[in-house]
Amino acid sequence: MKDYRLFMVLLLVCSLGCKKSLDDKFLNPKRQYDLSVEGGFNTRMPTQYIRISKPALSPDEDPAPISKAQVIVNDGKSNILFTESATKGIYTGAAKNEPNYNGAYTLTIKVGDKTYTAVDTLRQVVNIVDDFLPLSMKVNSDGTYNGTIPKHTFGYLNPNKWMICYRDIPLWNPGKFDQSKYYSYTHSLGSPNSLYPLNNLKRTFTLNKNENIRIFKISLSERYAKYLYDAFMETDWSGLFSSVPVNATGNISGNAQGYFYAIDVDLRTYTAGAL
Repeated sequence: MKDYRLFMVLLLVCSLGCKKSLDDKFLNPKRQYDLSVEGGFNTRMPTQYIRISKPALSPDEDPAPISKAQVIVNDGKSNILFTESATKGIYTGAAKNEPNYNGAYTLTIKVGDKTYTAVDTLRQVVNIVDDFLPLSMKVNSDGTYNGTIPKHTFGYLNPNKWMICYRDIPLWNPGKFDQSKYYSYTHSLGSPNSLYPLNNLKRTFTLNKNENIRIFKISLSERYAKYLYDAFMETDWSGLFSSVPVNATGNISGNAQGYFYAIDVDLRTYTAGAL
């Protein structure tokens, strides 16, 4: 009996040790980054927003804001100096020059004795054209309109990010970093897999004929578009028959993650009946 009890104790200790080993293997990130960067430069508003945080290392943690950083964006003509806002980790700066289309925007961040840089190109957005809106509308028998917005549409001439707003969907705001769930995307690249495109994510709505729909169209540089495409390969398109997983590599130098962008924005307002 004593031998049996000893065996059970050893088995329990071994199983706990193996479980801890497996937890450490699967839950601990392979690479731990110094910081994460979100946001960038936009042509729609004079105020620019960049968020800097320390990435979380476990599923039950939230990213921690990084304060007291030095943040500068050079637009090719002069520097835009950023200061930390009332919200820790979010830095704001005011753009004064005309957009530097096809030019480089350079971000420099200093945290302690470390410096991080990033560069993106500002591509001018093609004005919104009705025939190429990434949504469909259908009139109902009662005079209301049903709309469908696919999250991903492939085969466009230029890649773009869109935010289509109506009723309770908030207007696009570069200072709000929680609006990604409202974005849709048009890709110049093809579907990730011809047999199993995994592109059925969509948003539907119903509006009256005279209700407004505000459409924001956001330009993407070639590199930014590729970064997003790679990110979706790991998220929206990760399935049994999706393409081989990739690592979405941003444009921040050093041991950092994220993407600093330079974007041009067009806005048009329509009524549901006009679409």
